[in-house]
Amino acid sequence: MTAEQFKKRFVCIYPKLFAVAVANIGNSEDAKDVMQSLYLKLWERRDELAGVDNDIGYCKTMLINICRDRWRSKILEPEWAAEEEVTVVDDAMVQGIEADDIRIKIEQFIARLPQKQKRIMTMRMQGATTEEIIEATGLSVENVRTILSRTRQLIREYYNIINR
Repeated sequence: MTAEQFKKRFVCIYPKLFAVAVANIGNSEDAKDVMQSLYLKLWERRDELAGVDNDIGYCKTMLINICRDRWRSKILEPEWAAEEEVTVVDDAMVQGIEADDIRIKIEQFIARLPQKQKRIMTMRMQGATTEEIIEATGLSVENVRTILSRTRQLIREYYNIINR
């Protein structure tokens, strides 16, 4: 793929992707860094992109994976992370002598999640039903279930990392 073809296909969707990056990261400066990483990866894979039918979908998937990698490596501290502290963690998730340390680390991890994930997970941990979460957020049933599932998976992965 030539530089001109690349520009025609991928540079024009930058604004849509940037909005996704800001929504996931929480601030525009870090979102710009994520976008730079995305476009660098796209450029490096430019010869493989001929078979991609849905440019936006492909790029969004890559973008979200880059965001997750940054959250996991703690490169970013989203601006909204300090807005509220999460103080409730399911006791069944942590056991033993190190439970308090692990609980604190998980609470800090949850506080760094994107605002939507953090809010939904906090509501669930405080005992809210799916219907109550839907009513409070205005999201669909599928969206709430997907967000809860993905957030739980992230927490499990993080827990496995810190519990080694």
